[in-house]
Amino acid sequence: MDLNKLCPEIPKVELHAHLNGSLSRATMLQLKRYYADVGITDTSDAFLDEFQIGAGDTRNLSDCFQVFNIAHRLTRTPEALAMATTLTLKEFQEDGCCYIELRSTPRETPFMTCRQYIETIAEAMRNNAHLPIKSRLIVSINRTSSIKEAESIAELAISFHKQYPDIIVGIELSGDPNVGRFEDFIPALTSARFAGLKVTLHCGEVCNPQEVMEMIQFKPDRIGHGVCIHPDFGGTEETWQALCKSQIPVEICLTSNINTKSTPDYNSHHFKEFYKANVPVIICTDDKGVFSTSLSQEYRICADVFDLQPAQLAKLALNAVDHIFAEEERKAIKEKILNFINKNSLENV
Repeated sequence: MDLNKLCPEIPKVELHAHLNGSLSRATMLQLKRYYADVGITDTSDAFLDEFQIGAGDTRNLSDCFQVFNIAHRLTRTPEALAMATTLTLKEFQEDGCCYIELRSTPRETPFMTCRQYIETIAEAMRNNAHLPIKSRLIVSINRTSSIKEAESIAELAISFHKQYPDIIVGIELSGDPNVGRFEDFIPALTSARFAGLKVTLHCGEVCNPQEVMEMIQFKPDRIGHGVCIHPDFGGTEETWQALCKSQIPVEICLTSNINTKSTPDYNSHHFKEFYKANVPVIICTDDKGVFSTSLSQEYRICADVFDLQPAQLAKLALNAVDHIFAEEERKAIKEKILNFINKNSLENV
């Protein structure tokens, strides 16, 4: 089967997508029109062209965290945030995504509180429940947060998990990996876990074997990136064996890692070692707006670079379902992917 046709048509799941980093240029332009219509000053004009970071861009991982401020300027009001959520869900759906877990850090703006921020996204997802794509929210804690701020976000996540158990499914730790200590966030993450929320951690984005071991020993439900875990990629034999033994699923973001200079090129990407060792992997976009990619494109890159056959790509999509946080959705999504596999005779892996 032609990969150009196959990759968009495979029913896919997206488990690592930051809402503000996923804003497409089309969505950002719609948000700019909204601000013009309601008479709110739009300060993003001078920065919009700086939002995307390509492979040849000189900016690195640390610079990427500044880019998010551009999107934040466009999601300052509840109406704009709801619009951004809806448009982003529809874009993922058009790309063949049948289930998504968007993630976002609650922000206080002149127009809304952190509580209203989470509620706005949750309501937008509930209002779009009629769409074929099923959506859930992971509440993010940024590593630049103080312990008090992290605990406050965890409390909000717990509160909204009770109010929106069909929407709020997890909590995560993300942000600049060179800032903060993982151990400081363990109490907040643990309280959320005890309340029933799943946990995912940005892990091993930079070389820090001690923190990687601490994260693996915490036993999160998933980890993101995992660049510096294998000894050939800045990890150690200890961190690699710990990951293999734990079988913690890893959210793989190929283009993100290349464009942030975390990995020199696709051929050098750690995906190949994870895949070869049967570590559970999920292909994800991270920030499709910032990195000018799509989930279909990430699958296509995976096929081209690592010589995966159509049946293997379909199996990646199918296996990813085992790791979604909304366990009640797993059966229906698996059936959808299995139907696609059977219809296209992709059973033999």
